[in-house]
Amino acid sequence: MFSIGLLASCEADKITTSPDAKLSFSVDTLRFDTIFTAQGSTTKKFKIYNWSKNKVVISSIALRGEVYKINVDGKKGSYFQDVTINAKDSLVAYVQLYINPNDKTLPFIVRDSIVFMTNGNEQKVQLEAYGRNAKRFTNHTFTADTTITEAIAVLVKDTLWVPKSVKLTITDGATLYFCKNAVMMVDGTLVLQGEQNRFVTLRGDRSDYMNTAPPLCYDDASAQWGGIRFTSNSTGNVFKFANIRNSSIGIVVDSLNNGSDALKVMSCKITNSAGNLITSTANKVVFWNSLICNAGGNILRINGGELDVKHCTIANYYSYTWGSRKAANIQLGNMSEYGTMIPLKAGIYNTIIYGGYNNEVVYNKKEGEEDKCVYGFENCLIKIVKSNVDEHYIDCPINQSPKFVFEDWSDEMKKQNPHKYDFHLQSSSPAIGTAKRSISEEPDMRYDLDGNDRTLDGSSDIGCYEYY
Repeated sequence: MFSIGLLASCEADKITTSPDAKLSFSVDTLRFDTIFTAQGSTTKKFKIYNWSKNKVVISSIALRGEVYKINVDGKKGSYFQDVTINAKDSLVAYVQLYINPNDKTLPFIVRDSIVFMTNGNEQKVQLEAYGRNAKRFTNHTFTADTTITEAIAVLVKDTLWVPKSVKLTITDGATLYFCKNAVMMVDGTLVLQGEQNRFVTLRGDRSDYMNTAPPLCYDDASAQWGGIRFTSNSTGNVFKFANIRNSSIGIVVDSLNNGSDALKVMSCKITNSAGNLITSTANKVVFWNSLICNAGGNILRINGGELDVKHCTIANYYSYTWGSRKAANIQLGNMSEYGTMIPLKAGIYNTIIYGGYNNEVVYNKKEGEEDKCVYGFENCLIKIVKSNVDEHYIDCPINQSPKFVFEDWSDEMKKQNPHKYDFHLQSSSPAIGTAKRSISEEPDMRYDLDGNDRTLDGSSDIGCYEYY
């Protein structure tokens, strides 16, 4: 036994020069997602294997270009010589890239390869990144009315200010990428003017994947940027065909309380905030024909003012390893966070309000001032404790599953896509054909979030999506 072990040890200590002793790699192509010029990438890694019973010496490891940088066995560089890998062992290589600014405005592919020479064998690991130019805003304040188009991506490094009396318009197809903790502060007016199939997008700047199982894309994770805050001076804000996702504070509308429209949201997707998704105090806010879903706090937290909701899907299935939801979908109240009484008038029509809580609508009414909390739900599919249902709920299906499409996915599909959701309706949904028709026939309600006509078949469906 001792002799056999000694022989095996001697074999492992030998260095083979045989051309049959080739390397193996954990990937043949290492891919990076969108990398902005003048901004370094995250670090990715791959393994280099020696399956031989002897040691091998890699004569050279070389990058062909200058965009990528590698780290092999703890050493940084672009060229390495005489790297030894023990028998039946491996090394880890780490890769980063930095793209210098250039005059390209369209997305482009940045390719390179790492070339390994071992015992006369040439082997390669390909490198590929999706690069693009971007206009950068660092603690930027607009000084005049400004329009941002899709001509070039926008990267927001920290705070983007829209001051009083200034209007920022972002048009169809444009995307703003916000770095971690970056926020938009609006003291003036913000208009997001997308079109069907050409949404304005506000999102985090990362598209790579976390080291989770299954891997989670940062663009599917909450808390990737700060969010949007409208100050008490801001009025006339309109979002149409906008996709706003993955923030920390969502959208906060500070107390205006002058009767003006603070925020009007039409045909939008507002999703996935670590805290409340939308918070409004003493304002007039409107949400029509929109998907508003997934938050660690309330989806809608309305502290007084006026609220108008029509044909929305308000759903909450927020859950991550670092935190789960902590509040009902909707909280309505006639008082501020500091206890000041603020009258509330709220009307919610043809809307799905559903999620994992038994009671998805709660109230924060100031004692002795309950008559100044005026609200009503009509033709809404709601998950709520039955004892709370009273004259404020008219023709509302209670505690009936809306049967969203994703609910019927297989367990394996849900496991592989734990943060993907499809809020369209299945054919058996109780939301089908039970909407209030007069609301659906209003000009701004006629077409659902996909652009389908709600008025074609004589009935219409609750929520933002018509069943087709």
